[in-house]
Amino acid sequence: GAAAGRIAGIVLGLCVACGLAVWAYSMTAWRKKTFIGPLLRFADRSVKYYVGGGMTAKVKILLGFYQICTVLSSTYSARLPDKYTSWTDNLANAISIDWSGFFLPEQCLGYGMRLLAVALSPVALIALLMGTGIALRLYYWRTASPRPKLWAEAALGLLDLTPAGLVLIFCFVPSISASIFRSWSCQAYTISPPNEPLQQVSYMRLDASVECGSDDHESITDVAVGFIVLWPVGSLVLFTSLLAACYKPLQAKSPNALTRATAFLHREYEKTWYWWEAVELARKLVLTGFVLLIPEERAFLRLVVATLVCSCYAVALAAVRPYKRVGDDVLAVATSLVLLLFFLGANWTTIFLGIEERYQGADPADVLGFSSLTGLVNSMIALVGAVLIFFLIGAIFAARRVAKLPTFRLVSTKQLPELTLAHGLKWHLFNSHIWST
Repeated sequence: GAAAGRIAGIVLGLCVACGLAVWAYSMTAWRKKTFIGPLLRFADRSVKYYVGGGMTAKVKILLGFYQICTVLSSTYSARLPDKYTSWTDNLANAISIDWSGFFLPEQCLGYGMRLLAVALSPVALIALLMGTGIALRLYYWRTASPRPKLWAEAALGLLDLTPAGLVLIFCFVPSISASIFRSWSCQAYTISPPNEPLQQVSYMRLDASVECGSDDHESITDVAVGFIVLWPVGSLVLFTSLLAACYKPLQAKSPNALTRATAFLHREYEKTWYWWEAVELARKLVLTGFVLLIPEERAFLRLVVATLVCSCYAVALAAVRPYKRVGDDVLAVATSLVLLLFFLGANWTTIFLGIEERYQGADPADVLGFSSLTGLVNSMIALVGAVLIFFLIGAIFAARRVAKLPTFRLVSTKQLPELTLAHGLKWHLFNSHIWST
Protein backbone atom coordinates (compact mmCIF):
# COMPACT_ATOMS: atom_id res chain seq x y z
CA GLY A 1 0.00 0.00 0.00
CA ALA A 2 2.81 2.40 0.85
CA ALA A 3 4.61 1.61 -2.41
CA ALA A 4 1.41 2.17 -4.40
CA GLY A 5 0.92 5.49 -2.61
CA ARG A 6 4.43 6.58 -3.51
CA ILE A 7 3.92 5.62 -7.15
CA ALA A 8 0.64 7.56 -7.25
CA GLY A 9 2.35 10.55 -5.61
CA ILE A 10 5.18 10.60 -8.13
CA VAL A 11 2.78 10.24 -11.07
CA LEU A 12 0.60 13.07 -9.76
CA GLY A 13 3.67 15.22 -9.10
CA LEU A 14 4.92 14.69 -12.66
CA CYS A 15 1.53 15.65 -14.08
CA VAL A 16 1.40 18.81 -11.98
CA ALA A 17 4.98 19.75 -12.89
CA CYS A 18 4.32 19.24 -16.61
CA GLY A 19 1.10 21.24 -16.37
CA LEU A 20 2.87 24.13 -14.66
CA ALA A 21 5.64 24.07 -17.28
CA VAL A 22 3.13 24.22 -20.12
CA TRP A 23 1.21 27.00 -18.41
CA ALA A 24 4.40 29.04 -17.87
CA TYR A 25 5.47 28.52 -21.49
CA SER A 26 2.09 29.80 -22.71
CA MET A 27 2.51 33.12 -20.86
CA THR A 28 3.73 35.40 -23.65
CA ALA A 29 4.18 38.41 -21.38
CA TRP A 30 6.64 36.51 -19.18
CA ARG A 31 9.26 36.59 -21.96
CA LYS A 32 10.20 40.07 -20.71
CA LYS A 33 10.60 39.03 -17.07
CA THR A 34 14.06 39.27 -15.53
CA PHE A 35 14.41 35.74 -14.18
CA ILE A 36 12.09 33.47 -16.11
CA GLY A 37 12.27 35.41 -19.38
CA PRO A 38 15.68 34.03 -20.54
CA LEU A 39 14.51 30.47 -19.88
CA LEU A 40 11.33 30.97 -21.90
CA ARG A 41 13.22 32.62 -24.77
CA PHE A 42 15.70 29.75 -24.76
CA ALA A 43 12.75 27.34 -24.89
CA ASP A 44 11.36 29.28 -27.87
CA ARG A 45 14.65 28.95 -29.75
CA SER A 46 14.91 25.26 -28.87
CA VAL A 47 11.40 24.57 -30.14
CA LYS A 48 12.17 26.50 -33.34
CA TYR A 49 15.29 24.45 -34.06
CA TYR A 50 13.55 21.21 -33.03
CA VAL A 51 10.64 21.79 -35.40
CA GLY A 52 12.78 23.23 -38.18
CA GLY A 53 15.15 20.26 -38.07
CA GLY A 54 12.32 17.71 -38.05
CA MET A 55 13.75 16.20 -34.88
CA THR A 56 10.62 14.25 -33.91
CA ALA A 57 11.15 11.65 -36.63
CA LYS A 58 14.86 11.36 -35.83
CA VAL A 59 14.22 10.93 -32.10
CA LYS A 60 11.61 8.25 -32.80
CA ILE A 61 13.97 6.35 -35.11
CA LEU A 62 16.87 6.47 -32.65
CA LEU A 63 14.69 5.59 -29.67
CA GLY A 64 13.22 2.60 -31.50
CA PHE A 65 16.75 1.49 -32.41
CA TYR A 66 17.85 1.73 -28.78
CA GLN A 67 14.75 -0.07 -27.47
CA ILE A 68 15.63 -3.09 -29.61
CA CYS A 69 19.36 -3.01 -28.88
CA THR A 70 18.82 -3.14 -25.12
CA VAL A 71 17.11 -6.56 -25.26
CA LEU A 72 19.89 -8.35 -27.14
CA SER A 73 21.24 -9.97 -23.99
CA SER A 74 17.97 -10.54 -22.10
CA THR A 75 15.78 -11.67 -25.01
CA TYR A 76 18.26 -13.32 -27.36
CA SER A 77 20.82 -14.56 -24.79
CA ALA A 78 23.54 -12.79 -26.76
CA ARG A 79 26.79 -12.92 -24.81
CA LEU A 80 29.48 -10.30 -25.35
CA PRO A 81 32.50 -9.31 -23.25
CA ASP A 82 31.56 -7.04 -20.34
CA LYS A 83 33.63 -4.14 -21.67
CA TYR A 84 31.20 -3.86 -24.59
CA THR A 85 27.93 -4.21 -22.69
CA SER A 86 28.45 -2.80 -19.19
CA TRP A 87 27.58 0.81 -20.07
CA THR A 88 24.53 -0.14 -22.17
CA ASP A 89 23.23 -2.41 -19.38
CA ASN A 90 23.61 0.39 -16.84
CA LEU A 91 21.81 2.83 -19.13
CA ALA A 92 19.00 0.34 -19.79
CA ASN A 93 18.55 -0.24 -16.04
CA ALA A 94 18.53 3.51 -15.39
CA ILE A 95 15.62 4.18 -17.76
CA SER A 96 13.76 0.92 -17.14
CA ILE A 97 10.00 1.15 -16.69
CA ASP A 98 10.19 -1.30 -13.76
CA TRP A 99 9.70 1.19 -10.93
CA SER A 100 8.76 -1.43 -8.35
CA GLY A 101 12.35 -1.98 -7.23
CA PHE A 102 12.66 1.72 -6.43
CA PHE A 103 10.07 1.44 -3.68
CA LEU A 104 10.65 -2.09 -2.41
CA PRO A 105 13.54 -4.54 -2.92
CA GLU A 106 12.90 -7.11 -5.62
CA GLN A 107 13.09 -9.84 -2.96
CA CYS A 108 9.95 -8.39 -1.35
CA LEU A 109 7.89 -8.58 -4.53
CA GLY A 110 7.33 -11.66 -6.65
CA TYR A 111 7.45 -11.31 -10.40
CA GLY A 112 3.66 -11.37 -10.58
CA MET A 113 3.39 -8.25 -8.41
CA ARG A 114 6.23 -6.52 -10.28
CA LEU A 115 4.49 -7.30 -13.56
CA LEU A 116 1.29 -5.71 -12.27
CA ALA A 117 3.19 -2.56 -11.28
CA VAL A 118 5.03 -2.41 -14.62
CA ALA A 119 1.94 -2.93 -16.78
CA LEU A 120 -0.64 -0.90 -14.84
CA SER A 121 1.31 2.19 -13.75
CA PRO A 122 1.53 3.63 -17.31
CA VAL A 123 -2.17 2.87 -17.79
CA ALA A 124 -2.95 4.92 -14.70
CA LEU A 125 -0.78 7.77 -15.95
CA ILE A 126 -2.41 7.81 -19.39
CA ALA A 127 -5.89 7.59 -17.85
CA LEU A 128 -5.03 10.52 -15.57
CA LEU A 129 -3.94 12.57 -18.58
CA MET A 130 -7.10 11.80 -20.52
CA GLY A 131 -9.26 12.57 -17.48
CA THR A 132 -7.46 15.88 -16.99
CA GLY A 133 -8.16 16.88 -20.58
CA ILE A 134 -11.85 16.07 -20.23
CA ALA A 135 -12.09 17.85 -16.86
CA LEU A 136 -10.52 21.04 -18.25
CA ARG A 137 -12.89 21.08 -21.21
CA LEU A 138 -15.92 20.56 -18.99
CA TYR A 139 -14.72 23.28 -16.62
CA TYR A 140 -14.74 25.86 -19.41
CA TRP A 141 -17.94 24.34 -20.84
CA ARG A 142 -19.83 25.43 -17.71
CA THR A 143 -19.19 29.11 -18.44
CA ALA A 144 -19.56 28.92 -22.23
CA SER A 145 -22.47 30.66 -23.91
CA PRO A 146 -24.08 29.09 -25.80
CA ARG A 147 -23.07 25.72 -24.46
CA PRO A 148 -22.04 23.08 -27.04
CA LYS A 149 -23.11 19.49 -26.63
CA LEU A 150 -21.64 17.87 -23.53
CA TRP A 151 -20.44 14.70 -25.28
CA ALA A 152 -18.79 16.70 -28.07
CA GLU A 153 -16.91 18.83 -25.54
CA ALA A 154 -15.81 15.72 -23.64
CA ALA A 155 -14.54 14.18 -26.89
CA LEU A 156 -12.51 17.31 -27.62
CA GLY A 157 -11.09 17.15 -24.10
CA LEU A 158 -10.03 13.59 -24.79
CA LEU A 159 -8.32 14.69 -28.00
CA ASP A 160 -6.54 17.60 -26.28
CA LEU A 161 -4.14 15.30 -24.44
CA THR A 162 -4.18 12.43 -26.92
CA PRO A 163 -0.76 13.51 -28.30
CA ALA A 164 0.80 13.13 -24.84
CA GLY A 165 -0.88 9.74 -24.40
CA LEU A 166 0.44 8.52 -27.76
CA VAL A 167 3.97 9.62 -26.84
CA LEU A 168 3.75 7.66 -23.58
CA ILE A 169 2.49 4.55 -25.36
CA PHE A 170 5.26 4.85 -27.94
CA CYS A 171 7.90 5.07 -25.20
CA PHE A 172 6.49 2.40 -22.88
CA VAL A 173 5.11 -0.37 -25.07
CA PRO A 174 8.38 -2.09 -26.15
CA SER A 175 9.83 -2.37 -22.64
CA ILE A 176 6.49 -3.33 -21.06
CA SER A 177 5.88 -5.94 -23.76
CA ALA A 178 9.32 -7.41 -23.14
CA SER A 179 8.55 -7.64 -19.41
CA ILE A 180 5.24 -9.37 -20.15
CA PHE A 181 6.75 -11.96 -22.49
CA ARG A 182 9.58 -12.69 -20.03
CA SER A 183 6.96 -14.50 -17.96
CA TRP A 184 7.74 -17.47 -20.24
CA SER A 185 11.52 -17.04 -20.03
CA CYS A 186 12.98 -19.93 -17.99
CA GLN A 187 16.44 -21.21 -17.21
CA ALA A 188 17.01 -24.97 -17.11
CA TYR A 189 19.31 -26.56 -14.52
CA THR A 190 20.61 -30.13 -14.61
CA ILE A 191 19.84 -32.07 -11.41
CA SER A 192 20.80 -35.60 -12.48
CA PRO A 193 24.22 -37.01 -11.47
CA PRO A 194 26.83 -37.67 -14.17
CA ASN A 195 26.43 -40.80 -16.30
CA GLU A 196 22.71 -41.01 -15.50
CA PRO A 197 19.65 -40.08 -17.56
CA LEU A 198 19.42 -36.31 -17.95
CA GLN A 199 16.97 -34.61 -15.61
CA GLN A 200 16.44 -30.89 -15.56
CA VAL A 201 14.35 -28.39 -13.64
CA SER A 202 13.52 -24.90 -14.92
CA TYR A 203 13.03 -21.67 -13.00
CA MET A 204 12.04 -18.22 -14.14
CA ARG A 205 14.99 -16.07 -15.12
CA LEU A 206 13.60 -13.01 -13.36
CA ASP A 207 12.27 -14.82 -10.27
CA ALA A 208 14.28 -17.90 -9.36
CA SER A 209 11.81 -18.79 -6.61
CA VAL A 210 9.18 -19.77 -9.21
CA GLU A 211 9.53 -23.14 -10.92
CA CYS A 212 8.38 -23.12 -14.51
CA GLY A 213 5.28 -25.25 -15.04
CA SER A 214 4.19 -24.99 -11.41
CA ASP A 215 0.91 -23.51 -10.22
CA ASP A 216 2.66 -20.26 -9.25
CA HIS A 217 4.15 -19.97 -12.73
CA GLU A 218 0.81 -20.67 -14.40
CA SER A 219 -0.82 -17.88 -12.37
CA ILE A 220 1.87 -15.48 -13.62
CA THR A 221 1.45 -16.55 -17.25
CA ASP A 222 -2.34 -16.22 -16.96
CA VAL A 223 -1.89 -12.59 -15.90
CA ALA A 224 0.66 -12.10 -18.68
CA VAL A 225 -1.84 -13.32 -21.30
CA GLY A 226 -4.25 -10.59 -20.21
CA PHE A 227 -1.51 -7.98 -20.40
CA ILE A 228 -0.57 -9.17 -23.91
CA VAL A 229 -4.09 -8.23 -24.97
CA LEU A 230 -3.77 -4.88 -23.17
CA TRP A 231 -0.30 -3.77 -24.31
CA PRO A 232 1.23 -5.44 -27.40
CA VAL A 233 -2.03 -6.32 -29.14
CA GLY A 234 -3.97 -3.37 -27.73
CA SER A 235 -1.40 -0.75 -28.72
CA LEU A 236 -1.12 -2.15 -32.24
CA VAL A 237 -4.91 -2.19 -32.62
CA LEU A 238 -5.11 1.36 -31.24
CA PHE A 239 -2.47 2.73 -33.62
CA THR A 240 -4.02 0.94 -36.60
CA SER A 241 -7.56 2.10 -35.75
CA LEU A 242 -6.53 5.73 -35.30
CA LEU A 243 -4.59 5.74 -38.57
CA ALA A 244 -7.48 4.08 -40.41
CA ALA A 245 -9.84 6.76 -39.08
CA CYS A 246 -7.47 9.44 -40.44
CA TYR A 247 -7.39 8.00 -43.96
CA LYS A 248 -10.03 10.17 -45.65
CA PRO A 249 -9.03 13.52 -44.05
CA LEU A 250 -5.36 12.95 -44.84
CA GLN A 251 -5.99 11.90 -48.43
CA ALA A 252 -8.29 14.90 -48.95
CA LYS A 253 -5.78 17.21 -47.19
CA SER A 254 -8.58 18.39 -44.91
CA PRO A 255 -7.27 18.07 -41.35
CA ASN A 256 -9.72 17.75 -38.50
CA ALA A 257 -9.45 17.43 -34.73
CA LEU A 258 -8.55 13.73 -34.94
CA THR A 259 -5.75 14.14 -37.49
CA ARG A 260 -4.25 16.99 -35.45
CA ALA A 261 -4.45 14.98 -32.23
CA THR A 262 -2.81 11.93 -33.84
CA ALA A 263 -0.18 13.86 -35.81
CA PHE A 264 2.52 12.11 -33.77
CA LEU A 265 1.69 8.92 -35.69
CA HIS A 266 1.64 10.22 -39.27
CA ARG A 267 3.12 13.71 -39.52
CA GLU A 268 6.64 12.58 -40.56
CA TYR A 269 5.48 10.22 -43.31
CA GLU A 270 4.48 10.71 -46.92
CA LYS A 271 0.76 10.74 -47.55
CA THR A 272 0.94 7.36 -49.30
CA TRP A 273 2.73 5.77 -46.33
CA TYR A 274 0.95 7.58 -43.50
CA TRP A 275 0.25 4.20 -41.83
CA TRP A 276 3.94 3.24 -41.55
CA GLU A 277 4.02 3.87 -37.78
CA ALA A 278 1.86 0.78 -37.26
CA VAL A 279 4.41 -1.28 -39.25
CA GLU A 280 7.23 0.13 -37.15
CA LEU A 281 5.38 -0.73 -33.94
CA ALA A 282 4.74 -4.29 -35.17
CA ARG A 283 8.46 -4.68 -35.90
CA LYS A 284 9.45 -3.53 -32.42
CA LEU A 285 6.88 -5.78 -30.76
CA VAL A 286 8.13 -8.82 -32.68
CA LEU A 287 11.79 -8.11 -31.92
CA THR A 288 11.35 -7.20 -28.25
CA GLY A 289 8.47 -9.43 -27.19
CA PHE A 290 6.86 -12.03 -29.42
CA VAL A 291 10.15 -13.84 -30.12
CA LEU A 292 10.18 -14.83 -26.44
CA LEU A 293 7.35 -17.25 -27.23
CA ILE A 294 10.04 -19.39 -28.91
CA PRO A 295 11.25 -21.84 -26.21
CA GLU A 296 14.52 -21.08 -24.45
CA GLU A 297 16.14 -24.28 -25.71
CA ARG A 298 15.69 -22.87 -29.22
CA ALA A 299 17.09 -19.44 -28.40
CA PHE A 300 19.21 -19.45 -31.56
CA LEU A 301 15.97 -19.59 -33.58
CA ARG A 302 15.06 -16.23 -32.04
CA LEU A 303 18.21 -14.74 -33.56
CA VAL A 304 17.35 -16.27 -36.93
CA VAL A 305 13.83 -14.81 -36.84
CA ALA A 306 15.15 -11.39 -35.76
CA THR A 307 17.74 -11.42 -38.54
CA LEU A 308 15.09 -12.19 -41.16
CA VAL A 309 12.76 -9.48 -39.81
CA CYS A 310 15.55 -6.88 -39.85
CA SER A 311 16.59 -7.88 -43.38
CA CYS A 312 13.05 -7.58 -44.76
CA TYR A 313 12.41 -4.31 -42.94
CA ALA A 314 15.65 -2.71 -44.16
CA VAL A 315 14.84 -3.68 -47.76
CA ALA A 316 11.28 -2.34 -47.40
CA LEU A 317 12.53 0.96 -45.99
CA ALA A 318 15.02 1.41 -48.81
CA ALA A 319 12.36 0.57 -51.41
CA VAL A 320 9.41 2.69 -50.24
CA ARG A 321 11.22 5.58 -48.44
CA PRO A 322 8.17 6.46 -46.31
CA TYR A 323 9.49 9.65 -44.66
CA LYS A 324 9.00 13.15 -46.03
CA ARG A 325 12.61 14.14 -45.36
CA VAL A 326 15.45 12.47 -47.19
CA GLY A 327 17.58 12.60 -44.04
CA ASP A 328 14.98 10.64 -42.09
CA ASP A 329 14.88 7.93 -44.78
CA VAL A 330 18.67 7.67 -44.69
CA LEU A 331 18.73 7.52 -40.88
CA ALA A 332 16.00 4.85 -40.77
CA VAL A 333 17.78 2.65 -43.33
CA ALA A 334 21.13 3.15 -41.57
CA THR A 335 19.80 2.17 -38.15
CA SER A 336 18.02 -0.84 -39.65
CA LEU A 337 21.23 -2.04 -41.30
CA VAL A 338 23.22 -1.49 -38.10
CA LEU A 339 20.61 -3.46 -36.19
CA LEU A 340 20.87 -6.22 -38.80
CA LEU A 341 24.64 -6.27 -38.29
CA PHE A 342 24.12 -6.49 -34.52
CA PHE A 343 21.94 -9.55 -34.93
CA LEU A 344 24.38 -11.11 -37.37
CA GLY A 345 27.14 -10.47 -34.83
CA ALA A 346 24.99 -12.07 -32.12
CA ASN A 347 24.54 -15.09 -34.40
CA TRP A 348 28.29 -15.42 -34.87
CA THR A 349 29.15 -14.96 -31.19
CA THR A 350 26.54 -17.57 -30.25
CA ILE A 351 28.03 -20.02 -32.73
CA PHE A 352 31.56 -19.19 -31.50
CA LEU A 353 30.69 -19.80 -27.86
CA GLY A 354 28.67 -22.90 -28.73
CA ILE A 355 31.67 -24.46 -30.47
CA GLU A 356 33.92 -23.64 -27.51
CA GLU A 357 31.52 -24.98 -24.88
CA ARG A 358 30.04 -28.05 -26.55
CA TYR A 359 32.93 -29.44 -28.58
CA GLN A 360 36.02 -29.93 -26.46
CA GLY A 361 39.21 -29.40 -28.41
CA ALA A 362 37.44 -27.79 -31.37
CA ASP A 363 38.78 -24.49 -32.65
CA PRO A 364 36.11 -21.90 -33.64
CA ALA A 365 38.64 -20.41 -36.05
CA ASP A 366 38.17 -23.46 -38.28
CA VAL A 367 34.53 -22.47 -38.81
CA LEU A 368 34.38 -18.68 -38.36
CA GLY A 369 37.95 -17.64 -39.04
CA PHE A 370 38.34 -15.88 -35.67
CA SER A 371 40.45 -17.31 -32.87
CA SER A 372 39.00 -15.09 -30.11
CA LEU A 373 35.63 -13.60 -29.28
CA THR A 374 37.18 -10.15 -28.88
CA GLY A 375 38.51 -10.22 -32.43
CA LEU A 376 35.08 -11.19 -33.75
CA VAL A 377 33.36 -8.37 -31.84
CA ASN A 378 35.97 -5.80 -32.89
CA SER A 379 35.48 -6.76 -36.52
CA MET A 380 31.73 -6.25 -36.20
CA ILE A 381 32.26 -2.86 -34.56
CA ALA A 382 34.56 -1.83 -37.43
CA LEU A 383 31.95 -2.98 -39.97
CA VAL A 384 29.21 -1.02 -38.19
CA GLY A 385 31.42 2.08 -38.16
CA ALA A 386 32.09 1.73 -41.89
CA VAL A 387 28.36 1.44 -42.61
CA LEU A 388 27.61 4.57 -40.56
CA ILE A 389 30.33 6.57 -42.34
CA PHE A 390 29.03 5.40 -45.72
CA PHE A 391 25.47 6.47 -44.90
CA LEU A 392 26.65 9.79 -43.43
CA ILE A 393 28.41 10.63 -46.69
CA GLY A 394 25.36 9.54 -48.65
CA ALA A 395 23.07 11.67 -46.48
CA ILE A 396 25.23 14.75 -47.04
CA PHE A 397 25.21 14.32 -50.83
CA ALA A 398 21.46 13.60 -50.86
CA ALA A 399 20.71 16.68 -48.76
CA ARG A 400 22.82 18.89 -51.06
CA ARG A 401 21.11 17.51 -54.15
CA VAL A 402 17.63 18.08 -52.73
CA ALA A 403 18.53 21.60 -51.57
CA LYS A 404 19.43 22.60 -55.15
CA LEU A 405 16.03 21.64 -56.56
CA PRO A 406 14.03 24.75 -57.65
CA THR A 407 11.07 24.39 -55.29
CA PHE A 408 9.14 26.59 -52.88
CA ARG A 409 10.17 25.91 -49.28
CA LEU A 410 9.16 27.29 -45.90
CA VAL A 411 11.77 29.40 -44.17
CA SER A 412 10.97 27.81 -40.79
CA THR A 413 11.43 24.14 -41.79
CA LYS A 414 13.25 24.29 -45.17
CA GLN A 415 10.62 21.82 -46.41
CA LEU A 416 7.85 21.94 -48.99
CA PRO A 417 4.70 23.63 -47.62
CA GLU A 418 1.86 21.28 -46.74
CA LEU A 419 -1.22 22.75 -48.39
CA THR A 420 -4.40 21.83 -46.56
CA LEU A 421 -7.99 22.76 -47.29
CA ALA A 422 -10.44 23.85 -44.64
CA HIS A 423 -13.94 22.40 -44.67
CA GLY A 424 -15.94 23.75 -47.61
CA LEU A 425 -12.94 25.13 -49.56
CA LYS A 426 -11.63 23.78 -52.87
CA TRP A 427 -8.82 26.08 -54.07
CA HIS A 428 -5.57 27.70 -52.95
CA LEU A 429 -4.33 31.10 -54.09
CA PHE A 430 -0.62 31.80 -54.52
CA ASN A 431 0.06 35.52 -54.90
CA SER A 432 3.65 36.39 -55.82
CA HIS A 433 5.00 39.93 -56.24
CA ILE A 434 8.47 41.36 -56.85
CA TRP A 435 8.75 44.82 -55.34
CA SER A 436 11.49 45.92 -57.75
CA THR A 437 9.04 45.81 -60.67
